[in-house]
Amino acid sequence: MCIKSRSRVFCALLIAVIFVAFVAVPVVVSVSGRDAKTIVIDAGHGGMDSGVTSASGVKESDIVLLIAKTLGEYLEGGGFKVVLTRKNNSALVGGRFIKKTDMQKRVDIIKKAQPHLVVSLHLNSFSDRDRRGVQVFFGNDLSREFALLAQRVLNEGFNAIDAGRNFSILKADKYILNESPCPAVIIECGFLSNAEDEKNLTEDSYRHRLAEGIYKSILLWSFGEGA
Repeated sequence: MCIKSRSRVFCALLIAVIFVAFVAVPVVVSVSGRDAKTIVIDAGHGGMDSGVTSASGVKESDIVLLIAKTLGEYLEGGGFKVVLTRKNNSALVGGRFIKKTDMQKRVDIIKKAQPHLVVSLHLNSFSDRDRRGVQVFFGNDLSREFALLAQRVLNEGFNAIDAGRNFSILKADKYILNESPCPAVIIECGFLSNAEDEKNLTEDSYRHRLAEGIYKSILLWSFGEGA
C-alpha cells in the first residue's frame, strides 16, 4: 500500500498510465514483481441449477463458466494466483441439489483459499427486454472500492457503448458477499433477456473482451491503495 504522499502520487500516476494503456492495447501488464495476490473466481450456478435461461435456450451457468475460465487465464498470465469455485458444468455438491449447501460449499472454498478478492460471475434477466449491460453488486464497505472501480471500467468499455448509459454499483444482500472475508463483488455480465446481449455473450471474442475488462479492473485495483 502507498502510505507516504510521494508514494501516493506514484501510485496515482501508475494507475493513470495503466488505464490509458488499456484503452489503446490489449493487457500485457504483469504483477509478478509484487507478492502474488489470490483471486477467487466464482462461476455462478452449475449442474441442475442452470440459472437464467434465454428464450433460445442459452444457459447462464454455461456462459459464466466460459468467462470465468478466460478471466482465470488472464489473471494467471498477469502473475495472480487463481482459484475457481467451479471448473466444469457439474454442481459443487453431489446428490439432490440444495442451493444453500451449494452456496456454503462456495464460501468454504473462498475461506480455504484466503484470497485478496472474490469475483462472482452471473447473468441477468429482466421483464423489459430492452434492458442490457454489465452491472456490479457489492455487500459492504470493504468491497465498495473495487466495485466502484470495476463498474467504471465496465461502463467505459461496454455500457456507454452498447447500452448507451452507465450503471451505478448496487448494494445486495447476497450470501457470498456477506460471508466472504475479503472484498467480494457479483458482476452481472449481461442480460440474457436482451437479444443483443445474448448474441454477444455467445461469441467467444466478446467473452474474451469482457474477461479482459474485468481483469483490467483487478489489475488497477491491485496497484492501487485499495489492494
